[in-house]
Amino acid sequence: MDVNWTLLLPREAESVGKARRMLRDSATLAGVDPEVSFDLGVALTEACANVIEHAGRAEGYWVAAGISSDRCWIDVIDNGVGFAPRRLTEHAAGSARWHRARIQTVAAAESPTPQPSASQASVAQTPESGRGLMLIEALCDRVDIRNHPARGAMIHFERDLRPHEKLAA
Repeated sequence: MDVNWTLLLPREAESVGKARRMLRDSATLAGVDPEVSFDLGVALTEACANVIEHAGRAEGYWVAAGISSDRCWIDVIDNGVGFAPRRLTEHAAGSARWHRARIQTVAAAESPTPQPSASQASVAQTPESGRGLMLIEALCDRVDIRNHPARGAMIHFERDLRPHEKLAA
């Protein structure tokens, strides 16, 4: 089953919960693993929070999502001031650190001796501003940011879906 939807939301904190509930309900309907659904909800929350905090003059924003048998994609789009070029440069640098940390975390998980997570150390060393984008990167398989300083920004992220047993009705 494929599920697709789009919401136009006011730029208010309360709208984040509405978007997250829509994603959760859609994921449940499509049979997405609850852990994956939770991760996507966290990523969506971070993307919406970025709009609410940084979109400047934008009054509202759009959230669009699609779930198919093998992936979930989400777009969060605003018509605000866009990301500052400096923030995108910082994100690109942080993205590389998170990618390395994610690989190290997977390797550590396969190790018989528990080790501290490399991604936890990366987050601890990162200023609070900018952690949301890094968290989205860590939770998703693909992340793309489109930016126009005068017309707004879009963050697109995807997560591959692994097969699992459907919950009994």
